[in-house]
Amino acid sequence: MPDPTSNTLLEVKSLSVTFQTEEKLVPAVRDVSFTVKKGEILGLVGESGSGKTVTAMSIVRLFPRPPGRFDSGEILFHGASQKPKDLLKIPVEELRKIRGREISVIFQEPMTALSPLHKVGDQLAEAVRIHNPKVTQKEALDTAAEWLDKVGIPDPRERMKAFPYQFSGGMRQRAMIAMALILQPKLIIADEPTTALDVTLQQQIFELILKMKQEDTSIVFITHDMGVIWELADRVLVMKDSHIVERGEVETLFGNPQEAYTKELLAAVPKLTDPPVGNRQYPEGEAPLIEVKDLKTWFPVKSGIFAHTVGHVKAVDGVSFDIFKNETVGLVGESGSGKTTIGRTLLGLDKSTEGSALYDDKNILNLPFKEMLPFRRKMQMIFQDPFSSLNPRLTILDILTEGLLEHGLLNGKDRKDEAARWLKEVHLDPDYMNRYPHEFSGGQRQRICVARAMAVQPEFVVCDEAVSALDVTIQAKVIDLLVELKEKFGLSYLFISHDLSVVKRICDRVLVLHHGVVVEEGKTEDVVSDPQHPYTKKLISAVPVPGDKSKRARLEIGSGKANGVKSGDSSLPAAPKSEE
Repeated sequence: MPDPTSNTLLEVKSLSVTFQTEEKLVPAVRDVSFTVKKGEILGLVGESGSGKTVTAMSIVRLFPRPPGRFDSGEILFHGASQKPKDLLKIPVEELRKIRGREISVIFQEPMTALSPLHKVGDQLAEAVRIHNPKVTQKEALDTAAEWLDKVGIPDPRERMKAFPYQFSGGMRQRAMIAMALILQPKLIIADEPTTALDVTLQQQIFELILKMKQEDTSIVFITHDMGVIWELADRVLVMKDSHIVERGEVETLFGNPQEAYTKELLAAVPKLTDPPVGNRQYPEGEAPLIEVKDLKTWFPVKSGIFAHTVGHVKAVDGVSFDIFKNETVGLVGESGSGKTTIGRTLLGLDKSTEGSALYDDKNILNLPFKEMLPFRRKMQMIFQDPFSSLNPRLTILDILTEGLLEHGLLNGKDRKDEAARWLKEVHLDPDYMNRYPHEFSGGQRQRICVARAMAVQPEFVVCDEAVSALDVTIQAKVIDLLVELKEKFGLSYLFISHDLSVVKRICDRVLVLHHGVVVEEGKTEDVVSDPQHPYTKKLISAVPVPGDKSKRARLEIGSGKANGVKSGDSSLPAAPKSEE
């Protein structure tokens, strides 16, 4: 029992949550208890489906009821009021005043958390004005611009006018972080907030979070990345099968883990020193499967009531590379550097401005629909955002067999048998095939996307952050699965990732992108061990390394720079005063 005179901000006591499925009651959280102190970062780690997100979202009652229900417990919040409030029992009208102003949430999937119908700046300004009605729209927009700048959005005044779909995945995540931080709440629930971010921007967000901590803001930080936990958290809770299996101070737990499961999590963290999975040889005169030459993909910038084109965003600006059969080529770089645009352009999802991409000696760029159709089965994509890429109205059975039906690949096979096969391949229970996407965790949805892409047995797959949403133990299994399928079917991958440790493990060659241009390329082992370009060196130096005390110490200093990454003015914009 915490001392009532202590600096405790939040007390969770004996929390239990269950979900009612068609077949049975499923325990999501079982008898979980913990405290969060003022100015503390509490890490919550565990495998996908372990209950960590449900535990955190229970604090603000943000999960579907039904099918979810609270079975027992108290959540006492020591906020602005004189006495603690049980957040499970207060009226929802009172809870709404606490949400945003005193407790804020950074959601795992920004595309589903941001309104697609409203501009990003207006959404941030709305968050300010809802809790501060006397703040003018101009003042709210000024505050929004300051925070977009703080989280690393380039040209924030202009980008405020964009809609979420016009942002890259990493930029959407940064906008979501800005929305959560803009009112400088007392408690931030961060659900995988840096999953979609490259390592340099991740460091910038770390600095921002640590500055919030210095002002007595507390953070419950949910992640599967033990390197992130090492660099940020003060204490850590390890969850497995809906309950806490180990807890303790970060340095103590990392230095001397007691539970076998904690040891497994730490052992599964990919490292830059890990040997690569394969060692592909390149015979002289080998012909590439795909040959990309001087690829340019520019997006028009329109202005005025007649929407005249006044300029272009040069997302990809003259990129050339080859992909050979049975090869994995990595694309790394900051969010917005053009990685995803290259993959989407090759698959015909974005139109190229110039250049060519030869596949079987045919230029596949900007092909009409009917001419592109034969290539659809050969070329697949695992998208970055699993929720928005899965049809919410289809069951997993329909999702996994839709492509098989479209391309006539069932050949008399039973749909359910095929769906069960691919669910097993990605380590999911075949009984899940009758569920819908919203019934799965983020990591489980990503595995479904992997299964869907592989089901049609393609030749070439664009993996756009294919394992970024997975916890480390499942991530290692999916990487092994991708390698196994690559060898079994002779697949070629374009592997897009911000995680250099994963790229080092799986990729034969790597291209480093910066502002739409390749600044360095070569065999992955050579680029990682002996980087030549300053930007590549910066990316490598920013990779979180569990157990590296010097990196943890540098972040704790709280200066305006960490590992050479500039983060701008170290001061935080003042939150508008509440008029409530």
